[in-house]
Amino acid sequence: SKGTSTSELVEMVDGSGTPLAMVPRELVHRFNLLHRGIGVMVFDTRNAGDGDGDGDVRSDLRIPRVYVHRRTDHKRVFPSLYDMFVGGVSGAGEPPELTARRELAEELGLVRVLRTTNGDDTHQQLSEMLFRCTVCTSYNRCVVSMFAYTMDNQRDVISWQEEEVAWGTFVPYPMVQQAARLSIDRLKSRNAWPGDDFSDGDLQTVDCLDIKGTDWKEWDFVPDGLLVWEAWEQWRRQNGQRFANAIVSDGASSK
Repeated sequence: SKGTSTSELVEMVDGSGTPLAMVPRELVHRFNLLHRGIGVMVFDTRNAGDGDGDGDVRSDLRIPRVYVHRRTDHKRVFPSLYDMFVGGVSGAGEPPELTARRELAEELGLVRVLRTTNGDDTHQQLSEMLFRCTVCTSYNRCVVSMFAYTMDNQRDVISWQEEEVAWGTFVPYPMVQQAARLSIDRLKSRNAWPGDDFSDGDLQTVDCLDIKGTDWKEWDFVPDGLLVWEAWEQWRRQNGQRFANAIVSDGASSK
């Protein structure tokens, strides 16, 4: 969510994310250079465990709610589309964790994530880097480092960045799963899906409550975000305990 001034330098990288050169961000987009970025899924542990699951956070029905937001109408890329991640490009020399903290503060106003001293340490709310995935499309090539952030509902307050976010709310994880599947199906029907066929056959169809003012079945997600979502779901299913550990924090659920 940082500006796109030609004076802002980012790193062109190889397939493993190793920097090769520093280039102006404008050129990264113009020539579709492989670069570094981050994605953060934001969780709210309130009401986690409601439903008919077995009590294990690794169950789809027991995963805490996820923050979904809609991009503003005047965004340069994919205006008005939805996303289940906070994301952004890493500056030259900027560690992925720092990018994640900066983007959480800029896009959602979670400024506490920047305060890691003076007794206000949020290091346990932001997970370690969980995995990397690579997005490669005709318009974006990025090695993405993935994180999870668990809200402290007594101290964190979401405040949208006016230029970035038009709407957002926490929704049940199964709702995101179903909405993402529907969004991918619509892209496939238009021959506009940039990814491969992805099997989510173990996805449980569950009844999701309606959200006032929006129809989640019609949410069209950013295609790049859907590619990252597929990588996220594959990683989550293969790393259930690590995922569970990533969203257990010293936030409101443990205070």
